Amino acid sequence: MRSERAKYRRRRLGALLVAGVLGVAAYTGGGVGAEPPPAHYTVAPGDTLWGIAIEHTPLWEDPRPNVEAIREANDLSGYEIYPGMSLELPPSV
Repeated sequence: MRSERAKYRRRRLGALLVAGVLGVAAYTGGGVGAEPPPAHYTVAPGDTLWGIAIEHTPLWEDPRPNVEAIREANDLSGYEIYPGMSLELPPSV
């Protein structure tokens, strides 16, 4: 009888410990899914938004969404960029 009670307490304590660890991990996010801060790119002579997007896009993906993401992140109304400009590259790029 005593050993059954001790076994029950150990299981209960173990379950509470696991629940506590999972609760803390869920509360802190566990570092999973956190977006990295945006990167910055300084425009060099001859650079284009298309070229910058291609540099940061895998070969099998279409760079057009990245061109638009760069434009939106930098509040650009058109596609003109100038040497020396600092562009923010959003995490999606």
